[in-house]
Amino acid sequence: MADPILIDMGCRYKGYCSDMTRTIFMGCILEEIKPIYDLVHKNQIIASTEMKENASIKAIYKAVENDFAFNKFDFIHSLGHGIGLEIHEVPPMNAKNEGLLKENMVVSNEPGIYLPGKYGIRIEDTVLITKNGSIQLTKSEKNYIVI
Repeated sequence: MADPILIDMGCRYKGYCSDMTRTIFMGCILEEIKPIYDLVHKNQIIASTEMKENASIKAIYKAVENDFAFNKFDFIHSLGHGIGLEIHEVPPMNAKNEGLLKENMVVSNEPGIYLPGKYGIRIEDTVLITKNGSIQLTKSEKNYIVI
């Protein structure tokens, strides 16, 4: 079977962290995996468009959770976390966080679907929050990557 491979990586630059995950495939992508990958990719884009100053963290998380549930998948992973001098900082991007995003926060945007005993699909980027949106700081191909 051509299982997906999750590569979670990051680096430090002048003391600050980054975080990025890509799901890649060896040889081919099984047809059963494509719709799941596409769903994760779609929700990463949706979350990114919602990330801006004063956006509700809980509302962004719930939008992804609801779309996964509509498609019969559980959202068992956090949508992300703050990134700074440490790789995992506040704010946690989850359904329990009633907080708002603030300008110049740096957070991860990492929706994922995990099928226990089978595989997981996650796409993650480091994102800078601005007054009117967000800027993706990590840049790498997010369409199907087959090696």
